[in-house]
Amino acid sequence: MVLGETMISVKQLKSIDLSSFTTILTGINVLIGIFIAIVATIAIGVTSPGNLGIAIYVIPTIIVISFISGIYQNFSNGLFYNFLSTKLRNINLAFDENKLIKISTTGTATIIAVITLIQVLLLYLVSVLILPLVINATIQTLLFGGQQVLAYNLYQILMLLSQPMTIIMIIFGSFIITFVFVLIGTYIYNFIASKGRAVNLELSEENNLTAIESIDILSFSIAIAIIYAILNLIIGAIMLISGGSFISLITNVLSGLILGFIIAAIFAAGYNLLAPKIGKLKIELIDLKIN
Repeated sequence: MVLGETMISVKQLKSIDLSSFTTILTGINVLIGIFIAIVATIAIGVTSPGNLGIAIYVIPTIIVISFISGIYQNFSNGLFYNFLSTKLRNINLAFDENKLIKISTTGTATIIAVITLIQVLLLYLVSVLILPLVINATIQTLLFGGQQVLAYNLYQILMLLSQPMTIIMIIFGSFIITFVFVLIGTYIYNFIASKGRAVNLELSEENNLTAIESIDILSFSIAIAIIYAILNLIIGAIMLISGGSFISLITNVLSGLILGFIIAAIFAAGYNLLAPKIGKLKIELIDLKIN
């Protein structure tokens, strides 16, 4: 589609290369984990210098958890997307050269919400088998140590989690909340992209797949920061109506803006750093005809 002197191409995200998707995103997870570990260490050192030795255990724990959870989450998310892409509407992307100028709204929200629902169901099934054992063992330990009140509170939590209504709320709540926020997020992105704040991606073709060579750090960080800030504004407004304070609203918006920018910058910088070393993310994009 030609508009003036620009060429708009609309592509469908047909599938994700699981190997590259898992490798590069897990690597970024570890980098973010290292960043969180450093911040946690500084916080411990400032607030409680005498407990600085705890960081010796905190840092490797955060990094290992980031690595293990990254492998599972990224591989399973890619696997579920490739399966669901044959059953549901795919994510469509519009490019103006290397600028991502539009993301499909309903299709993106639906497939991400379904993936989240599957992940929550799997987590619940695992928790049904493991969580009661852990809590029961903890309760027995607390009772033996004379902590009857804390043991009773844990028992109440176990009973609450086992209630059918709680299970239904968790499962369907995860789908609805994810759908709504991803839908709003894509609308926000499309709006700011139309105002000249589209994310710049350097793309290349490799063996019938599209490889993301690099992500422009500034455009990516600004876009994510704006999305986070507006979503936090919505959450803050709901809390304000429910009796929250105006200070909390301002804090939510500013934290979303600042943290969104920092996390996005770390993500994009981490991708640009790791992609040449451990492999670029590769996806299958199919050209769509515009009538």
